[in-house]
Amino acid sequence: MAWWATPHALVWWAILIALAIVLALAGAQAARALREIKRLNARIEGFADLPVAKALPRVEDSIRRIEDAVDEVEPLIERAKVAIAGIRRGPLPPGLVAGIRRVAAEIAAFRQVARR
Repeated sequence: MAWWATPHALVWWAILIALAIVLALAGAQAARALREIKRLNARIEGFADLPVAKALPRVEDSIRRIEDAVDEVEPLIERAKVAIAGIRRGPLPPGLVAGIRRVAAEIAAFRQVARR
């Protein structure tokens, strides 16, 4: 019997053939994965042409402007509080209003006296 036909050699041949099949299948899987990666890259490059992707730089600029506007809100709120306090107080000082009412009452009384 030849050395390659012995029972031990047959086992080694079976192992060698199984190894070759496993390596071939692994190579096929690697090739398939490579094809999928290329397909995904083509799709991702296609996404760059979408209007949404083209608008991203403008969105980032808008976000920056909104953040700046939000940072400016606090001083505006303080100014608004001061303005509201002034409006509640009225455009004229309280003593002046009382004085004007007193003068108006005296003028009305004078007119009544002057009509007689």
